[in-house]
Amino acid sequence: MVFIRSVIVGTYEGENTVMMLQTARFLFKSYTAALSGEHLEGIVSYLNEMSLQRVQAQPLAGRSVVTDINDLRSLEEAYKKRAAWLVVAASRNVQTDLKRGKRKEDAWNKNSVDLVRASDAHCHYVVVKIFVDKLSEIQDVAANRILSSLCLLYALHGISKNTGDFLQAGLLTTSQLEQIQQRIKDLLVGRYDGNVYENMFEWAKKSPLNKTQVHESFHKYLKPLQSKL
Repeated sequence: MVFIRSVIVGTYEGENTVMMLQTARFLFKSYTAALSGEHLEGIVSYLNEMSLQRVQAQPLAGRSVVTDINDLRSLEEAYKKRAAWLVVAASRNVQTDLKRGKRKEDAWNKNSVDLVRASDAHCHYVVVKIFVDKLSEIQDVAANRILSSLCLLYALHGISKNTGDFLQAGLLTTSQLEQIQQRIKDLLVGRYDGNVYENMFEWAKKSPLNKTQVHESFHKYLKPLQSKL
C-alpha cells in the first residue's frame, strides 16, 4: 500500500522518476532475457540484436548511422541505437555491481541515474518510431506534409537536447549536429507575412465545425440534458 501510494503521489505532483525506473526494470529484464537467448517481441524487439559479445558500450568509431538528417527512418534508427546503447550500458553497470557482491537493491540504486537515462531514451525511441510509422497511414497529401515536418522537428529537437548521447555513442558526427541546429531553425519558421493568428482565424471560419454559430451536436446532445435539469 505504501509503495502504491508513493507512485500515485509521485506522478500526481509531476515527478515521473518512479515510473521511469519501473520502465528501466522492464528493460533490464528484457535485455537479460535477450542475452539468455529468448526472442523478444514488440517494442523491445530491438534488444534481440544485443549480446555481450556483439554490442560494446563504446562509441561506434564516429560512424554516423544517419545518411540524411531529413530522412525520418534514418533518424529513427539513430534513436533505436541510442536506446540500445544506453540500455546495455546501464544493465552492465548493474550486473557488474551484482558480481562484486552488492545487494540487488544497492546495485539498482547506485545506477539509478543511468537506468533513468536508458528508460528516457527507450521512450523517446518509441515516440519517434510510432510517429514515423503512422505517417504512412495519412492519405491526405497536405496533412501528411505538415505532420512529416512536425515529426522531423520533434526528432531533430530531441537530438539537439541530447547531443551528448548521440555523440558519445558515435551515432552522429559533429558536422551533422551543426546541420541539425540549422535545420531546426528552418522548420520553426512560420508564415512569411507574419500574420499567424489572422490566418488561423480565417482557417477556423472555413472549418465545417463553424458553419453555424452553435454546432448541431449541441442541440442533439447537450440541450436535451439541460432541459432535464
